[in-house]
Amino acid sequence: MQKIPIRLFGNFLLLISPDSRGVETKGVPKGVEACLQAGKWLTEAEHEAGKGPQRSRINRCSLLPPLFDGCFFFLLGSFKGPTKDELARLLREGGGQLLSRQPKPDSDVTQTLNAAAYHAEPGSDQALCTQYIIYDPQGTYKPAVVRRGKVWSAPSTWIIDCIGAFSLLPVPQH
Repeated sequence: MQKIPIRLFGNFLLLISPDSRGVETKGVPKGVEACLQAGKWLTEAEHEAGKGPQRSRINRCSLLPPLFDGCFFFLLGSFKGPTKDELARLLREGGGQLLSRQPKPDSDVTQTLNAAAYHAEPGSDQALCTQYIIYDPQGTYKPAVVRRGKVWSAPSTWIIDCIGAFSLLPVPQH
């Protein structure tokens, strides 16, 4: 059985297998299934999960900054899924900047930076946080400090959740 690649969301590929009826759609997202059945490209809006994709489109059309604009990230340790390279790419494409060294929460230089996270909830303490130490919640490396001034730690799952919602969500306590 030959597999047919379908490109989804940038470089993410979905492989489907044709069968005697045309296309096997088990496990295929409903939006892709609808396109295959219609034989043409359909608008994705009616098949989206949540409000994140709509917020992202409105943001892009309004020429507003990307989701992680004003945020700096340090990836601590190794990551299983998504990998460190995949996380780095997602963060960069979302306007985030990667740090080569772990930020020091007690540093005067760190605390006096005037950057601001554009998409943070106005008035929240997260609006003042600009540096995140990202760790794999299933990994062995976990930062000791959770929140100190402009430096917070967050699990890698938080990044994925933020992208899905197109919002800087509250950082979970760990």
